[in-house]
Amino acid sequence: MNKDEILKKSREENKGCDFVEGAVLARANALSLGVGMIVCGLLSVLAAIFRGVPDYSAWTVMWAIQASIFLFKYYKLRRRHELALGLFYGALDIFFFVFYLHSLLGAA
Repeated sequence: MNKDEILKKSREENKGCDFVEGAVLARANALSLGVGMIVCGLLSVLAAIFRGVPDYSAWTVMWAIQASIFLFKYYKLRRRHELALGLFYGALDIFFFVFYLHSLLGAA
């Protein structure tokens, strides 16, 4: 495959892609995950203050989102650190899910 064929194939693959929009979307996703973490923390603190028990359901959802993002990135990019973070966030998800079930079932 020569240079012109490679360039032609690249142009066809990237046809209709807006790289600026992709960069903005990536930044927006990162920002929204940070905001999600802050909101989860706030919900947990408020639940602990008013109900006496932290809210684990919000954390369960947040860690599931984080795990799925990093595991998908690993699937596409094959970077080991993406897999490590995905597995770590998945473990946190399971950890908080167990606490959520524990509080939901009323076990003391």
